[in-house]
Parts: sequence; structure tokens; C-alpha cells
Amino acid sequence: MILSHNPAASSDTPFARSSSPVLQLARQVIFDDEWAEVPADLKSELLAISDRDLALRALVQAQLLTRHQAAVLRAGHSADLFVGQYRLLEPLGRGGMGVVYRADHRFLRRQVAVKVMSFADQENPGLANRFSLEARAIARLQHPNIVVCLDAGREAWPSRPGAFRQYFAMDLVGGANLHEVVARHGPLSVSRAAALFRQLADALSEAHRFGLVHRDIKPSNVMVTPDWRVKLLDFGMALHPSGAKTQPGSLLGTVGYMAPEQANNASKVDGRADVFALGATLFLAVTGREPFPGGQNPLAELFRRSEEPPPRVRQFQPDLPPALDDLIARLMDPDPDCRPPSAAAVSSGLLPFVGWRDDRAAEATVRPRVLIVDDDDDVRTYIRSLLATDFDCVEAADGRAGLALAEGEKFELAVVDQEMPGMDGARLIASMLKVAPPPGPRVLYMSGRIPTEALGGLLLAGADDFIRKPFTGPELTARVRGLLSRAGGRGTGASALRPVPLSSIDAVGPLGCGVAELLQENGVLATGYADRLGKYLQALLTIVASAADYASFSDADPMTTLQQAAVLHDIGMAAVPPLILGKAGRLDTEERLAVRAHAAIGAEVIGRVAAQYPTSAGLRLAAAIALSHHERWDGAGYPDGLAGTAIPPAARLVAIASVYDALRCRRPHRPGFTHVRAVRRIVEESAGEFDPVLVQAFVAVAPRFEEAFDSRRADSGPTSPLRRPPA
Repeated sequence: MILSHNPAASSDTPFARSSSPVLQLARQVIFDDEWAEVPADLKSELLAISDRDLALRALVQAQLLTRHQAAVLRAGHSADLFVGQYRLLEPLGRGGMGVVYRADHRFLRRQVAVKVMSFADQENPGLANRFSLEARAIARLQHPNIVVCLDAGREAWPSRPGAFRQYFAMDLVGGANLHEVVARHGPLSVSRAAALFRQLADALSEAHRFGLVHRDIKPSNVMVTPDWRVKLLDFGMALHPSGAKTQPGSLLGTVGYMAPEQANNASKVDGRADVFALGATLFLAVTGREPFPGGQNPLAELFRRSEEPPPRVRQFQPDLPPALDDLIARLMDPDPDCRPPSAAAVSSGLLPFVGWRDDRAAEATVRPRVLIVDDDDDVRTYIRSLLATDFDCVEAADGRAGLALAEGEKFELAVVDQEMPGMDGARLIASMLKVAPPPGPRVLYMSGRIPTEALGGLLLAGADDFIRKPFTGPELTARVRGLLSRAGGRGTGASALRPVPLSSIDAVGPLGCGVAELLQENGVLATGYADRLGKYLQALLTIVASAADYASFSDADPMTTLQQAAVLHDIGMAAVPPLILGKAGRLDTEERLAVRAHAAIGAEVIGRVAAQYPTSAGLRLAAAIALSHHERWDGAGYPDGLAGTAIPPAARLVAIASVYDALRCRRPHRPGFTHVRAVRRIVEESAGEFDPVLVQAFVAVAPRFEEAFDSRRADSGPTSPLRRPPA
């Protein structure tokens, strides 16, 4: 029998040749290549299960099914787990008129978000039409701060004869919505809020350009990615220029963020209604409070809102700048004519606050200075908006003006364009090296015309890194942070990397736990990685603890500190754009550089925290590991090309442990390796990559590595069929 909703379950596959409850369940959802990757011993355990419910629990524990998939299979509706070309994995939340699922493409295996219209709403022709309009609206809006629509369709609903279901697929955006961010971390700083809401205003400008009014701007519809980019979600309530009508008397939107005129007639509003909601959302972002707390009569609250002045943010946060207080009050003015006339005007109004700092904080903090040299005003403004939160930026409109500034002032970094009149970027860099010799500013070189392969040659002429135009915000900020934290630079991270003796267990433990949880939520780390990493390191140290380089970790407290510090080694990966992390094919040159920047970025971040806790040996150790865990024994690693014993011992230990786990885990571009294949890769196929002493130790303790990795399937139940006996 061939199941149409699972093309992998053909009649000549292992799924079709067994009566095992596990295989009968798996053949409905799991693809052949996924089943082929399951280790033989785990397959044997699974196939020995004779009870259907127990089989479902075992497949969930083995991470072959999600809990949602198991529940649908238990109900006998397996075909509902496939819609179009997508396999539904788990629900992410409910949007306007539908449920949003995490899903993957059944052939490409790319993970996406799929919105499926609810059954009840499909019975309403007006709502079904609006669902289609939402998909078309998102597909038209090609903007970096608006979620991308990839596909859409309508098909028969398998479990509901005669019914149809509509769906559309979007980019899967990592991170959390703005409401969750504020609830978790408290009100945003002025500079952070301004940078985020300029992105949101730009997204709305694009929508308004196409005649679309969102009508439901609120914190839960604003997704904030791990690299602090905004994605605007849910156009299900949007007012379209196509003439789609809103029913008279309908109250569309969320009352707490709705403009008063929207309550009167939702079909007659314009972009200024979104400006009001933008201001109300910004109010929550900088105060942590709802601008209009809900009452028992929402409609009465809305009409009263049209007669009363808006609340003021300084009432709750007196330290906020008065000018920002005035701007937010104007955004929420009851009279649309008194608000800024457009979202573009809001973006311009927020620009002065992108680099805003409290004077008292400025006195205590010395920020790196960045020189931006480009003859394009818009490019300089864009770069400044990206960097002003963390750096003091100075601009020059041509090479000669840039050179004059470099001669008279000190800068930690210069961002230099090549194509400039009079003195181009290459001549400027050569001149800067003469007037500001090392340790002068590091140089990030930009060009929109020179091929990428030629740009790389400029590193020999004095540039420290290069980036090709047009670039994204995350690409630029990753390069800048990486350059400013490399060893030997003036960056804030470099001074935090001097080795210090290990002492007692410190604050690195709680920080590591929080970071591991965050990176797991965002898909950077595999579930349970922190625990496995600790076990790998402990296994290695049972062999090498007597060696001179590793003797300092032989006692219990230093070993625990090492395990806790090691968890932070990939914290810089949070700055790598999600599209690069999830890319299924080979990375190009620029993408590889963006990934490589994570080591220096991680060291910088940890170094800043360590500077606030000077007694924390664990944080200093963590910074050294983050910076150097991709260095190679033969000197071919990054970011600083260290070789042999110049690489910190802790980084050498983490390198071999992290590589083993990475090889075993599935990646977007390849399946996970078996234990035997991973061992062969490390021992036989990686000459010069690892400390030979550690390679020999790894051979001796490889079975313990396998046990640690396989323990990821164990749960807390005493009778789990997947539980292994303790080592």
C-alpha cells in the first residue's frame, strides 16, 4: 500500500514490510532516509515494542516524532499531518483565522512556518477570501522586516470529507515576540527600542506603499530575532486596496493597541491607524506596561480613548528622554491629523534615539569609536543606525575627510568604501596605515563592484576584513563585533582574555545554563548539548589529567568550572543570520566569514560580562574557550591562526568534544554520522586539527562519548523502553 501523504512510504521500503506497531506508525509520517539514520541498537529496541501507545511514546522520546504528531496519529488522522508539500511538526501559535505550525518541506526538508486556516473559519466565504488576501499581501511585500511568503494552496481536508483547507507557508523566524521579550527581560533601553521600531516603521512604510493597512499592530505580532531584527507578522486583519469589505459594526484588531477611529469604522482607516498602534506598542516596549489596560467594556474604553489625552511614558519611566515621551504621545494622539503623517516619518523621528545614552552611564563606559567613510549619505546613515547602540560613530563623506579624521582622532575601527571620488578606499587605507600605524584602527572594507574573490586580496593591503554591498544588518554587525574583539585589537573583548588561575565555582554556571537554554530554543544548539559536553570533557580528563597542559583541571572544582565555562563556547552563533545557519547547501565566502565571526563575537560578549565580575575565573576561561575553540593544532584555524600549545588547553578540549557532537547531530546540509563514522573522521581524517594527546585519549574513551550522546533519548521514567543501563 502506498500512502499518498507520505511519498517515502512506498511498497518496497522497510516501512511496508513489517507489522511492528512502531513501523506501522512511523511509515505514516517518518521518511525512509530518517529511519535509515536511526542506530541499529535503537531500532532493535523500537521494533521490540508491541503496544501501540508505548510505541508512540518511544518514537517521541527518540525524537522521531513530535508530541503533536503523536497526538494526531493516536486520533487516527495521520493524513492531516501533510498539507501541500509540507509535513506539519508542531503548532507554534494561533494567528488571525488559523493555526501556525512549524513544518518542513517533504523533499527539501527546509523548515518553514505554515499557517492553516481553521475549519470553522473556512465555512465563512468572507473569511476564506480574507485568508487568501493575507497570503497574497505577504507575497507582494518583499521587505527584510516582513515575514516572507513562500507558497500557498487549497486542498481537500483528509479527515473532513467534502471540506477543504487553505494554507500558506512562510519563513520560519527564530526568536520571541516583543511581548515575550519585554516580559522576560524588562523594558528595552531607549537605543534598542529605537533601533527595533525604526525597522518596524520601515516595514509598515512598505505595506502602506502597496495600499495595505495592517490594523493589528501589537507586541505579539512583532517577532524579535536573536540578532535583534524585527519581523512583522499576521496580515490577517489588513485592509486591502482591492475593495475587500469589512462588515459594518465589526471590531477588527486588538483593543489595547487600536486607534480610536478604527473602532468607529475599520474599513475607512488609513496608515495613521497603524502609526497609533506603533506608538502604543512602543509604549509597552520602553515601560513594560500596557498603554491602555483592559476594562470590562472594551468598546466604551475605545470611545473614551478618543476624548482623553494619551498616557505618558515618563509617568512610569522618569529617566526616559522628554523628546521620546513627546514623540510617543504624538503617535498615540486621538486625532489622526495630529500624529506623524506616515510610518516613514516615524522612522525618521526615532533616528536621534538610536544612539541615546544616559549621561551617567556614559561617564562610566568607554565605547569603541567607529569611523564610517562613504560618499553615499544613505549608506552612512544605515551603518550608523546599525552600530550606534554599541559604538560611537563618526562619519566622513569622502576619503580625504576620512583621512583628516584618522590623523587627528583615535578610532578602534574604520568602515571604508572603495568607490569614492578623489581618494578611493584602497588609497585611504594605505594612507591611514602611515598616519595611524598599529595598533591603529582595524579596517572593514566595503565594495559593491569589486568581485568577492578580489576583495579578499585587499586583506594583504592592510584591510582586516571585507564585506560586499549590498549587505544585511546582521552581516555588518557580526563583522564589526568580530574585528573589535580579536586578540591584539583595542576591542573590549581582548583585554578580558588574559589567562587567570582557576579558583572556586562562580557565576559562570548560571549564565551557562541560561545561554544553553536560549541557544537550544533558537535552534543553535541541539537539545541536551550542555549536559553531553560536560560528560565528554570529563571522559577526556580521566585520561589526560596527568599531562602538564591539562593538570590544572584534575581536581573536582576546576573540572566543574571548565564544564560550566565550556557551555558558553558557541554564544556568538546567536549573531549569525538564521538564513545562514539553516542553509542546506554549501556556504559562499561571505557566509563562511559571517559564521567564523562567531568566535570573536562570543569572546567579546563574555568579556564584557567578565569585566563586571572581575573575580569570576569561570567567565574569563569561557571567553578564552569561545575565542579559540576553532583554532587548529597545525595553525590553520581561526580567528587568530594559533598553533600547538599556543591554543589554550581548555579550548583544545572543547574543540574535540564539540566536533564529535556536531558530527553525530543532523545538520541542514547532511544527516547525522554514526558513532563509528564520527570516530573515524576525528582519528583518521583530521590530521593536524586536534592535539595528538587528546586524539589518543579520545580513542580510549570513545565508548563513553557514544553513551553520553545516546543518553539524549533517555527520559525520567523508570520503565522507559529506551533507557540504557547506567555507565
